[in-house]
Amino acid sequence: MRYLIVLLLIINLNAGVFDYFKAKDATTSYSSGEYEKAIKNYKDLAKSGKQSAIYDLANSYYKAGKYKDAINEYKKITDSKLKFKSLHNLGNSYAKLGKLDDAIKAYENALKIKKDKDTQANLDLIKKLKKKKEQKKNQKQNKKNQQKQNKQNKQNKNSKQNNQNKQNQNNKQNQQNKNKQNQQNKNKSQEQKNKQNKNEQNKQSQKQQDKAKSKEQKQQQQKQQQKQNSKENNKTKEQNKNKSQEQKAKSKEQNKNKEQKQQQPKNGKQKEQDKKKIQKQQMAKQAKKGDKKQKLKAKAVPISDMEERKWRKMLEKRGVNSLMLELPAKKGETNENKTPW
Repeated sequence: MRYLIVLLLIINLNAGVFDYFKAKDATTSYSSGEYEKAIKNYKDLAKSGKQSAIYDLANSYYKAGKYKDAINEYKKITDSKLKFKSLHNLGNSYAKLGKLDDAIKAYENALKIKKDKDTQANLDLIKKLKKKKEQKKNQKQNKKNQQKQNKQNKQNKNSKQNNQNKQNQNNKQNQQNKNKQNQQNKNKSQEQKNKQNKNEQNKQSQKQQDKAKSKEQKQQQQKQQQKQNSKENNKTKEQNKNKSQEQKAKSKEQNKNKEQKQQQPKNGKQKEQDKKKIQKQQMAKQAKKGDKKQKLKAKAVPISDMEERKWRKMLEKRGVNSLMLELPAKKGETNENKTPW
């Protein structure tokens, strides 16, 4: 048991001697700026959990520019004597990384433990840097927003201009289409009007032709009627002429027979017989004439003045200019009708 105690004392003594030389070597390296070597030595010393070794390791990391490792080591410090310094250096490490909010928080925690001019100065400086950074950030953001707004305005302007150009082009195209449609409608209307005028002219021409044709037909009918009437008049004249010639020939024959009879000698008896015969013939002739006259009276019905005017107008329209005279009355005969035809 005695030997065991002595052995433990020897081991602890050797360990203490080893740590002493290690700490001295680490301090020398840190002082000379050999921070990597100091880090290596302080790592070995920090394995024992000694707060001073951990603090020195954190400082070695800070000096070497390894701020994240330094932050991790500063956060391990719980010793009240080293807490203020560790918080101050923690704020410096955050500041070096640009984490200003974390640095301000670390400085404020350190000032809660102890009022210190350097810590306060660092806090004020970080706050100013934060403010400037925020202003710069805001300016940058504003500039970015302005650029974005300008870009958007430019796009909107271009879009508006394009839309306006497109609208103008559409309006122009619509106007052209409208003018074209109006021209087509105008041409169509003109064509219809011309067609109507042509149809009207054709109708008028056809009407005039029909009128002329009707007039011509009417004239032809009038000519034919005049020709027919003239033919009938000529025929009537010819018949009257023939009848007059026959009457003249018969009268001449009768006169001739009468002269012959006067020239022949006649005895009394023969004369008496001839006289009776002649009287008989005259009576028969007169009786025959009376019968003929009665027939003519039966046939010749007198017409009224109105009917006479109608016949005269009809004859004038037909172009018949015939003269109708009264028949002369023979001796012993009276005109019972004043206007026989």
